[in-house]
Amino acid sequence: MIRWIKAHQEYMEFTCATHSKKTEHFFVPCLPADQGPALGITISKKVAKAVKRNRLKRRIRAWAQQNSSSLPQDCRMNIIARSGAGELSWLQICQQLEVLIACK
Repeated sequence: MIRWIKAHQEYMEFTCATHSKKTEHFFVPCLPADQGPALGITISKKVAKAVKRNRLKRRIRAWAQQNSSSLPQDCRMNIIARSGAGELSWLQICQQLEVLIACK
């Protein structure tokens, strides 16, 4: 079961992350987790307009639900979308987020 990061303080902890993964459209800092996997999503206004940002968030959540058993159990991650991520198709999003499974 994925715990979703919602508190501002938890997001601020990612500023001192020791490990991160990068793809063309996503940056994912990782921190150790005590209570199973935790996932946060950050998409700024620079990425796209509100409709596309919200669709991208829904797609990332759907991907995370489908791959919840494959996500590392000892890792907290914050998926940060970069410019152009709002234009990606579902398949492209899945391919780029597969790098999270190797986050250790």
